[in-house]
Amino acid sequence: MRPHFALPKTGQVSSAAMHSGIVPETRKCYFYRSMHSTEVDRMKIVKASVVTALSIVMFAMSATAQTTTDVQSCFTMEGTTEYYFGEIDPSETVEHTFVFKNNCTETVEISQARASCGCTAAVISEKVVPPGGEAKINVKFTPPRGSRGKSTKSVSIYLKGNDKPHTVIRISAKIKTDFEVHPQYIQLLGAEAGKPIKGTVSVKNVSDGELNIENVSLSMTTYADTSGTGRTIAIPLNAARVTPDGFKLQPGESQDVTVHVTPEFKGQVNGAVRLKTGKNDGIIQVFGVVRAAQSPTLRQPEGKSETLMLDSK
Repeated sequence: MRPHFALPKTGQVSSAAMHSGIVPETRKCYFYRSMHSTEVDRMKIVKASVVTALSIVMFAMSATAQTTTDVQSCFTMEGTTEYYFGEIDPSETVEHTFVFKNNCTETVEISQARASCGCTAAVISEKVVPPGGEAKINVKFTPPRGSRGKSTKSVSIYLKGNDKPHTVIRISAKIKTDFEVHPQYIQLLGAEAGKPIKGTVSVKNVSDGELNIENVSLSMTTYADTSGTGRTIAIPLNAARVTPDGFKLQPGESQDVTVHVTPEFKGQVNGAVRLKTGKNDGIIQVFGVVRAAQSPTLRQPEGKSETLMLDSK
């Protein structure tokens, strides 16, 4: 005889009763439908929460992008972002002031003004610029020692909260010189350890008067792994000299300057020739890659083709 029991209220069928097999089929169906309905409702709530969260994130990103775009267009420089100083002396310091205007509805903060060279300095008058206000960037430039001809430097302006420059300022000048050097550097091609090598440049007087090169000096350094451990060290290269050590040129005249080097180790050699005049100094860069000393049988005979000659013995 089937036991008699009171049916529970709707939605209150116990799991024990379900597993005992004594719950009417109609109650079982209702129980399962109730559980399914609850799970569906829960999924709808989760989905709605995710959609809401994504909407908030997208709105914030849109607002940030809009703010960045607005600042880019309303925080502007008065005039051009480039300035040319013209001809200047090698030891002369020149400066120019750039002005930014804040036409935005909110305050703009400048985080930094980063110069591309130590020879250039930038000073910001006001980092926090209110709506309608302005900020002045004073840029000073002193030519590096030995500079000749046209030189261009830059200053990048960054705003708070942005890792990309808002504006890049460029300054340039033509640095006066009494002489020109051609080519502008000496490259020691085919340098070999223990073998003498030389390089030459031509110095021309481009001034209106006599040019007196009072002194011509050379300093060279070898960078090599002398221990075979993979550690490169710097070694002064004493087996190096330059000729002539001084000379005078009339307007339009030229003089060859030659560097003589005998590298000691495989590696690199770097240095500079300094030309000292009464007004300013000039610097000629010298560099080269040095290969290891080669066997006499592998060396290229002078006046022959570039094909390596192998000893057949």
